[in-house]
Amino acid sequence: MSTHEQICEQIFQEACRVLKLKGFSFKPKVIRAGDGYVKNYKLGYTNLKSKLVVVDIYTQKLKKPKKYSSILAVIAHELAHHQKKPYRQFHKFRWINRIHYPEFYEEVKRNVRKFKKDGVLRRFYK
Repeated sequence: MSTHEQICEQIFQEACRVLKLKGFSFKPKVIRAGDGYVKNYKLGYTNLKSKLVVVDIYTQKLKKPKKYSSILAVIAHELAHHQKKPYRQFHKFRWINRIHYPEFYEEVKRNVRKFKKDGVLRRFYK
């Protein structure tokens, strides 16, 4: 029987195959036992250079395994950062970084729709 980490790794590889992205590596977020409840909480992050995607696969408070559909939503978001790259824009006489912008969120929605149509990933959306 596979562990939760192994299943999440397989889900990530299948998501990369569906989106036709190559060279990405997956890492579950490290859990520390004494952390307790934290105010600032990241579900996942990505490194644009090394193509590393880190996703928290356990719940924050009780450290139970998360639902696979919520993990897939975070994976869709993090992989969209590689599909619609961040850019700098001159706005109100200042340079700002556009990381999350409307076209980016359209890409996230497109990724989730592709996951729901895929034969393997469809079973996690019930």
